[in-house]
Amino acid sequence: MTSHSILNHQLLRRTFVHLKGVGPRSERHLWKIGITDWEQLLNRASQLFKAKRLDDIYQSLERSMAAWERQDLYYFDRALPGNERWRLVPGGFHDIAYFDIEAANGGMPPATESTAIAFLFRGELYQEYEYSRKRDLLHWIMDEAALFCTYNGAAYDVPFLSAEFGMPLDKAHIDLCPWLRRQGFKGGLKAIQKATTHLHQRSSMDLDGYDAVRLWRMHEEALPGALETLLTYNAEDVLILEPLLVEAYNREVENHLELNLEKMQSIPVPALKTRMDPHIYQLLRTRETVPTA
Repeated sequence: MTSHSILNHQLLRRTFVHLKGVGPRSERHLWKIGITDWEQLLNRASQLFKAKRLDDIYQSLERSMAAWERQDLYYFDRALPGNERWRLVPGGFHDIAYFDIEAANGGMPPATESTAIAFLFRGELYQEYEYSRKRDLLHWIMDEAALFCTYNGAAYDVPFLSAEFGMPLDKAHIDLCPWLRRQGFKGGLKAIQKATTHLHQRSSMDLDGYDAVRLWRMHEEALPGALETLLTYNAEDVLILEPLLVEAYNREVENHLELNLEKMQSIPVPALKTRMDPHIYQLLRTRETVPTA
């Protein structure tokens, strides 16, 4: 298992809103009076808080420092308010696993199963569609990654895979859907991608989740090109996530000038090894019935 270093993650060390009894106003006050680190707060807490609140502060700081020593971003994921989880990004940026899944039909396991899954991890794209290979990939990612990043994955992808493979996915997680909505973006992933034309764009914007279901059925019917098209659709849902995370993070940097944070640079998007099959794409667009074997 890889050891994830968060020891240079100064943004997390400057964060106090995860401590019991400290909200955004209290945090800003602490910064204003020169307290910008947990150690500084520990040394001056008795001068700032009364007995009951002081005890909560000490206990919260003790838990935070212990989590820091064991490199546990998941602790801070649970402790931070949802709208402040973006502060986890610097501590795990180089080990973020961006992922997306497609499913055979609607619902959750055991009523359905995943078809294609894709992970963008350390600049490489990993995809599988066979059960045992998907399971092995998921286990490897759980061991190696510091953070998950998805679009609406907290409500769907994470609980789906956890149920399908019978394993807890106890990993710090950045869900871009609520984060981008707080920043004023509207619509689903493709609508946001269209609105950010300076970022990576996909080869086809007009396929959707229903098409992904149809593509898997076409594959089961042994229609040439169906699986390749499904894998391409799945991959393109993942490749946009890293540029969007960098975009969202850099907007936070601009909105928090008092933190004096550096903006991040997006990594190059890897080239796809698959493509949209023209014949399959035309079948999807005309909504023709999938031929039976």
